[in-house]
Amino acid sequence: MAQCVQSVQELVQDSFTPMVAVLCSGEAERVSRRNRLSFAELLRPFCRLTSEGHIRDPNNALLQVKGLRISVNTLSPSLKAPTSFLSPAQRSTLHHIVLSSHPPEGALSSITAGDYQLSTTPWFEAYREAFLQTMPSSDHEFLNHYLACLLVVSSSEAVPFEQFLKLSQEQHQVQHSGEYSAPKWFIPNTLKYYVLLHDVSQGDDHRAETVYEDMKQRYGTQGCYLLKINSRTEGVSEEEQIPDPWSQYLHKSYLHSVDGDSTSASVTAETPEQADAGALPPLSACDSGRRASDSTSGTPGGHGTCLTLNDHDRIRQFIQEFTFRGLLPHIEKNIRQLNDQLVSRKGLSRSLFTATKKWFGGGKAPEKSVAEPKSTCGLLYPPEAPELQIRKMADLCFLVQHYELAYSCYHTAKKDFLSDQAMLYAAGALEMAAVSAFLQPGAPRPYPAHYMDTAIQTYKDTCRNMVLAERCTLLSVEILKNQGKYAEAATLLIKMTSEDSDLRSALLLEQAAHCFINMRIPMVRKFAFHMILAGHRFSKAGQRRHALRCYCHAMQVYQGRGWSLAEDHINFTIGRQSFTLQRADRAVEAFKVILEKESQQTATQQGAFLREYLYVFKASSYTMSLGPTCSDLPLPCIQSSATRVYFGPERCPAEGEKQAATHVSLDQEYDQANAAMWCQLELQLVSAANRGIAPVAFQPTQYCLHSQTDNLRRPLAVLQEPIIVEVVLRNPLKVALSLSKLTLLWRFTADGDCTELSNENETKVVSETVEKVETAWRWSGHFSHSTDHVLVFQARLKLVPRRTGQLSVTGLGYRVGHKCSVVDILMNLPAMLCAGDMLVVRGRQELKIQGPRLNQTKEDKMSVRHGRDERLHPIIVAPMPLLEVSKCAQLVNKKTTRK
Repeated sequence: MAQCVQSVQELVQDSFTPMVAVLCSGEAERVSRRNRLSFAELLRPFCRLTSEGHIRDPNNALLQVKGLRISVNTLSPSLKAPTSFLSPAQRSTLHHIVLSSHPPEGALSSITAGDYQLSTTPWFEAYREAFLQTMPSSDHEFLNHYLACLLVVSSSEAVPFEQFLKLSQEQHQVQHSGEYSAPKWFIPNTLKYYVLLHDVSQGDDHRAETVYEDMKQRYGTQGCYLLKINSRTEGVSEEEQIPDPWSQYLHKSYLHSVDGDSTSASVTAETPEQADAGALPPLSACDSGRRASDSTSGTPGGHGTCLTLNDHDRIRQFIQEFTFRGLLPHIEKNIRQLNDQLVSRKGLSRSLFTATKKWFGGGKAPEKSVAEPKSTCGLLYPPEAPELQIRKMADLCFLVQHYELAYSCYHTAKKDFLSDQAMLYAAGALEMAAVSAFLQPGAPRPYPAHYMDTAIQTYKDTCRNMVLAERCTLLSVEILKNQGKYAEAATLLIKMTSEDSDLRSALLLEQAAHCFINMRIPMVRKFAFHMILAGHRFSKAGQRRHALRCYCHAMQVYQGRGWSLAEDHINFTIGRQSFTLQRADRAVEAFKVILEKESQQTATQQGAFLREYLYVFKASSYTMSLGPTCSDLPLPCIQSSATRVYFGPERCPAEGEKQAATHVSLDQEYDQANAAMWCQLELQLVSAANRGIAPVAFQPTQYCLHSQTDNLRRPLAVLQEPIIVEVVLRNPLKVALSLSKLTLLWRFTADGDCTELSNENETKVVSETVEKVETAWRWSGHFSHSTDHVLVFQARLKLVPRRTGQLSVTGLGYRVGHKCSVVDILMNLPAMLCAGDMLVVRGRQELKIQGPRLNQTKEDKMSVRHGRDERLHPIIVAPMPLLEVSKCAQLVNKKTTRK
């Protein structure tokens, strides 16, 4: 869930801030661009006031203004009328902001919710902040209309006052000529604040002071300011490290520019594939239009390189002086004027503030719902309409934190708008009335959530304005979560999902999932389900890293609960997303999980999973190295406990040639009584040879080791005599597999040599100088789950040791393949991945045999412990006499070895 460092009150306050335009002369922009920043960007990190301001309401009561933040943006006139939806450039920017806000793997901050480990969602906070700043201006509200304009001229201008006059006339034309649809202005008499920008390192200080004194005479001490910057020469070696607070604000300047005129924004919307590949356009493309094209905020290098810490303090002081001595008095004066106009028109008492009770019917309870509108369009009020003047006064009060008077005005305006069936205006008044009620200090009235619900429904269904509906939802959700109402918040988030924006739907579904898991009694399955939905929408939006993360979070819930079909779907999606993100190891592991267990999928679906796995496995092998590698495979399943190991020559029918005299064969069933008889005969023979006493270290000879024999000791294998390992393979799928080139993997340490040799990672036959064991395989073919193929197969593989030492059979190497479908062939699979019509990969599996469970001591009985099983770890000893028998039953005792 979003872990906002701000309180909910601060978040809502910062969503609606006084808007200030900036209009600079060319020379002033040059002075600012020495720091790779426009003048508006230069101010932005210092736009939150650190001390309290004060205004007086219409009743002359003193009101404190705490932590006020103002929004400063370059003036970018546009002929294009604002729309009720985000432009393609704005959507592209939001896409890149969400994408770039995903930390690298392993850097995600995690939170614990119940039994599950989740991540924080900084991308949602970044999206929410950016979205609220992309809000297009509208005629039904004034919160994002400009209240003031900073006119900035450099002190190096030949005649600064001519430049001030030129900028003032330009602002007046933009506001009053009617040629421009944007930006919009709050009131006709916009505050103009005159700023003389002085470059300390290059300008004349005395001349700057002289010009400033003339400015105070002409514009008044409260209407102008001398701002000194660039106290340091760029390129000079620095002893102190100057912070760069601008980087986090640069994308915001771009957002304001595309809001002004999306057609002139220097952004190219990219495909989701390009975006996820990391090819991001600069988010700090700066302001569009006439003055934004030459901004350098997106160029490489640091920002504010010509500024000292004293310059930072000067900028901060300038913002404070402008706000306290210019902006707040201007707002206070306009609130009084609007109050007087409304009182005179209504014929009520002197102060709107004292008339509140009479206007609003005393302590009448707020309405619970809004009547059905008679029309979807409503009215368009003229600028001088009393209803709009009430709304304008409410917005001014809200911006300076006078929430009680703002609520009263919104409530009154809401009644008038509903009476006129002006539904867009009514929804806006309902939204801000609810926010004002929440922000009132001391909470004199409960948060009217039904106001927000009605506003969202009206924006969405009646006005068809999804942008305003989304803003309303984002604010209401944070307020509801603050009050612990997670179920209500999740409901609002889910209702805002739609087909017009996959990115928005994905973000809101993810937040809804977090709401479900953070409830007092967590709703785990709803959390997982909505995480899956969020991952799907993230994938459609081209946000693959976010999609992968959502599916991985959901997997925590679905894993190990017996919901095999759901697990298969999640693992399949994780595998595909991981492979697309070039995380081959994770992709292979996800597909492997699907195939290594009994599946309830149909044969067709299993075949699709198998082909996808083989394709990813082989492609990743070529990606990670210059050629194919030998990695673990999940198929076929090896029944390790059924593995049998035979030592010595194979038994075969006598055809006149001599053969080993043995009663043991892999082709016969194990007879315990017969084995015990031979063991007893061997014991008698050894005892007779040792004067009737068997040696203490006597160990019966075992030619064939399996699950019913004693495998606690390492068996003995004779040099040059074969070791045959029988492995039982099983195909758990309903589709045919092709196996070929089976071979045993081994490790060997020769006597007198501490170097361990192995063929585990070799791709060709080991050379004669180091080869200690030769391998042979006996089988290649197909087997499947269907009735016309073999389900279980016994493969016998032979090793012939060449030197004495210690041998360990570690696994099985082989090639597994599946016949490609017509679709695969039509897709033109790369030649390196598909041989003919067969998709084949080479891999391995380990042979791990678990010994018998120990049950002798109390500790063994209280826990699950297993003994050793050494059947795959023989000791290779020197040649021994071999007893052979011929067809005529003539016994010959000779020493022989096989080459």
